[in-house]
Amino acid sequence: MKRVLAARPLAQCADLLDRLRAEGWQAGHLPLMEIVPRPGALDALPAQAAAADALFWVSPSAIDVGWPALAGADLAGKRLACVGAASAGRLARLAGRPVLHPTSGSDSEALLALPELADVSGQRWLIVRGQGGRALLADTLAARGAQVDVAEVYRRVDGAPDWAAFDAAPPDAVIVSSGEMVEQLFRLAGPSRTGALQCLLYCVPHPRIAERLAAFGAARVVTTRADDASLVAGLKEWFRRHP
Repeated sequence: MKRVLAARPLAQCADLLDRLRAEGWQAGHLPLMEIVPRPGALDALPAQAAAADALFWVSPSAIDVGWPALAGADLAGKRLACVGAASAGRLARLAGRPVLHPTSGSDSEALLALPELADVSGQRWLIVRGQGGRALLADTLAARGAQVDVAEVYRRVDGAPDWAAFDAAPPDAVIVSSGEMVEQLFRLAGPSRTGALQCLLYCVPHPRIAERLAAFGAARVVTTRADDASLVAGLKEWFRRHP
């Protein structure tokens, strides 16, 4: 039986783990990172949202942490945007209306290429995210004439994987959801496991993550679309070709 670990925040793992188990594989969570809400930022979020013309949600964690703080807020007439189709679908269900997102690509570059964002002069955009992160979206929107605010509603802290269990039963594959997770994996595992990590099979939802893995010496990487079904299908095809 194939053993696959998912390295993403636990709140976003349930559907993916169910899909992996439905294939007859042993699925588990690899807790590389914990998401911790920032109460002060969440308290300020409704006022920031009220002043904005558009709200951009950087990640599934931004939705999970930030959306409940806007319960009862009047967001009518405000554009909602995400980078990924899965996140956009989730946000659309919560908001009860469509969410702007790219259909070819799942990153800030793809979002910025949309014609709706070609001219944002005079608009006020609120970017909902965790502490830190890429500045590309904020910088580009500002360069196109928008006023950009940022709500950093959560922070990331180290998780605590069970490395003894990992060593005793190494996985057949690891699903990694961000470049930051790649760095967490190699840092938390320690130098003694670098060789073992470089030999693993990885499944990732973006070429940029594959590049980070290659920089750490990983040679076997499957790159798919960002939705859970595509990740599982990519792994299934790999295992079919490499029994």
